[in-house]
Amino acid sequence: MDRLTLYKFFAGEATEAEKRRIKAWLEEDEAHRRQLMDERVCFDAMLLADDKMLDSSRRRSLAYRLRRISGQAVRWAAVLLVAFAGSYWLLEQRQAVVPEGAVNVVNVPLGQRTELMLADGTKVYLNAGSTLSYPSAFGQDGRQVELDGEAYFEVTRDEGKPFVVHTQMCDVEVLGTKFNVEAYSKQNAFSAALMEGRVKVGNNYRTSDVVYLAPNERVKLKGGELDVERIDDYDVYRWREGLICFTDENFVNLMKRIEKYYGVKLVVENRELSKHSFSGKFRISDGVDNLLRVLRRDVRFNYERSADQDTIYIR
Repeated sequence: MDRLTLYKFFAGEATEAEKRRIKAWLEEDEAHRRQLMDERVCFDAMLLADDKMLDSSRRRSLAYRLRRISGQAVRWAAVLLVAFAGSYWLLEQRQAVVPEGAVNVVNVPLGQRTELMLADGTKVYLNAGSTLSYPSAFGQDGRQVELDGEAYFEVTRDEGKPFVVHTQMCDVEVLGTKFNVEAYSKQNAFSAALMEGRVKVGNNYRTSDVVYLAPNERVKLKGGELDVERIDDYDVYRWREGLICFTDENFVNLMKRIEKYYGVKLVVENRELSKHSFSGKFRISDGVDNLLRVLRRDVRFNYERSADQDTIYIR
């Protein structure tokens, strides 16, 4: 199967005839399934590596973008080798969750964001430091993905195939809706917020603990139990628009939160700063230095980068 047709399928823009061709091709030989898996990893890794390509997709034709991707195959070969080596164990471990076909794993580095289209047309926005595992094609028994991190889902409605997001602590099940899930395993915390539709959230540690969310509701895992509350401020979910929004947030907590957006470690050495809270909105693209300079207008502090530029000390 030619690469251009496969990339059109991955982008959700293949014609019905092309979809039938791909289906028949996959059934011919197991090697074709492996080729599709390799091409999907290639497709996702190159989109992730070139964030500008995502922005340009709103202005350029699909044919132009796919020609550009194909032309970059050699350029990004090293990236693909690293990405595949780092995620191979994930592919092996998660076959049991989504047994239908090949499993793709997208890892978003700190300081980056990305978006992708699943085989059913569901759009997913992935925040920094997140990992999503999903099949190249969903089976007849449902649609299942695995998330470690934060993602915003716009799920294509299919009453016969529920869409399930598996996380370490809780699972979220929907038919067709828009919702945000934050479940970074290293932070040992879980929350889900519903914008449209209806979702079912189950506690993996206590199977009897199940809640159903209505629009404008959010659920958090507190003390091992699910706790539902109203959403008063949607700005916190505007990260997918490239914005950092916060209201009355403690300085130390704010620094921990923005680390993932810039891929740097922020070490607060000035203990007095823990007494202050801030509100504001910043464009992620303006950079961490701009954010710190603006915050410094309200509270006096200095900051200095380490020699390798990976750490910022706030004094």
